[in-house]
Amino acid sequence: MKSVENNEFIDIKAIYKRYIKYWPVFVVSIFVLGILGVVYLKIKPPVLQVNANILIKEDKGISGTSASAAAASEMMQSFAFGGSSAMGGVSVNDELFLLSSYSIFRDLSKNLGLNVQYLLSDFPRTKDCYKDSPISVYTVNPLADTLRAVINFDVNLSKNGVCKIKAKNGWKKIGSVETKEFPVKLNTDFGTFYFDTTKYYIPKKNTSLEINYMGHNLCAEIYQKQVTVDLYSKKANVISLMMEEVNPKRGFDILNTLVNFYNKNGEIDKNDETKLMDEFLTERISLMEAELDSVERDIELYKKTNNLTDIETEAKIILEKSQDFKERQIEAESQYTVIQLVEEFLTKDENRYSLVPLNIGLSDRTVLEGLQTYNEALLERIKLMMTTKPGNPAIDLVNKQIDAMRSNMLETVRSIKSGFSRSRTELQSQENYFLSRIANMPQQEREFITMKRQQMIKQELFLFLLQKREENALTQALVKPRAKIVDSAYVLSEPVSPKSSVVLVVVTILSVIISMFYIVCVELLRKRKKV
Repeated sequence: MKSVENNEFIDIKAIYKRYIKYWPVFVVSIFVLGILGVVYLKIKPPVLQVNANILIKEDKGISGTSASAAAASEMMQSFAFGGSSAMGGVSVNDELFLLSSYSIFRDLSKNLGLNVQYLLSDFPRTKDCYKDSPISVYTVNPLADTLRAVINFDVNLSKNGVCKIKAKNGWKKIGSVETKEFPVKLNTDFGTFYFDTTKYYIPKKNTSLEINYMGHNLCAEIYQKQVTVDLYSKKANVISLMMEEVNPKRGFDILNTLVNFYNKNGEIDKNDETKLMDEFLTERISLMEAELDSVERDIELYKKTNNLTDIETEAKIILEKSQDFKERQIEAESQYTVIQLVEEFLTKDENRYSLVPLNIGLSDRTVLEGLQTYNEALLERIKLMMTTKPGNPAIDLVNKQIDAMRSNMLETVRSIKSGFSRSRTELQSQENYFLSRIANMPQQEREFITMKRQQMIKQELFLFLLQKREENALTQALVKPRAKIVDSAYVLSEPVSPKSSVVLVVVTILSVIISMFYIVCVELLRKRKKV
């Protein structure tokens, strides 16, 4: 068979006859590389994928969100971008950041002891011993909190009970010891380490163990890169956690503990918020109780001084007719008092970075939305303080932004307060007009009505604050985990690597390349000899 290319004839049959005689080269190369591939699959430990899924729940508080807010949230999640921004006041992107933050992985390292890796030589492959190592290493001082280097320990146990330990930092030897007694003490340039046997230790057996010891900071950086945290779907509030691990048990512990730490931090934040609210309400209740007691004592003294007995019956008709007016005045007084409480709270220096209580009865939407935005900025600052080290310029920038927001919020509150003050003045003017119409009533009755009205206002405020404190206590008692576990950590049956199919392809390609290289070399040598 012949083909034409560039006006030249190529004899395919001749080429085939020329190179078919080298078929043993291909067979041998495939056989040898195939054996090497099988050995590689036997020696290389399989890397498995560990997954977990959690659902971020909406924060509905005690009574839940309003119907309109729930409908809006549901409508937003029907779009592709709805599930990735926020739901029910919770930003999913913020939760993704918290789950993959440096601080939470550092706590994970300390809790699970991930900074120490034990590798046992177990022919034909090395075994990763997680919580089942025959030898454990520990320090008396919290060395791992500040250690920046990685220390490698080669531990060899002989049948006669001799333990040899060598410590290295990179290629540099930093210590060694040989003994028959446990625990073994080893002094290095970085500190003192102790080695002791565990329940998995088998006496009179040759054991070779490699121990890698690192600081919690470095360990947090490593696992922060290994664990992938991402949205399961753009339309769902489900977060997927995934990592590749040689030891599935360690993968289970990492993902499950990561979720537990995340929920625990969320409960701490919620408890701090309700605690602040409780302190605020308790303080205001004490002040209101004192004012109510003072008004009631004034009424008692007034009755005794003027020999009054059944003035309530006489004033009942007037009180019933002025009920509508009184309700408006009580509302104005309540709103003025509440906005004044908010102003006093924002003015105090000790509350500079404290969350402002919202559920205290404010009806003005401008103030409520402003306070909500201010509290969200404070929560972002708290999260930033948890995930960054002190002295970070980002913290100073956030502090300046919050101070500016606080100043703007004070201006808004004072403006609203001025409006309520004008309303009180107008209502007072209306009251004077009303009292002028009942000027024929005895002076004692009018004075008593004034005191009784003050008593009712103080009493309503007192009962209102008591109700809010009970609601806050109920909220604190019903704190639930921020994330619902959809799937606890589980491992996929198919290894990520090494894969037999990939090894087969690599072996085939390498065998062809090596065979062709051999044939080309042989042909070149043959041509040189002819020349």
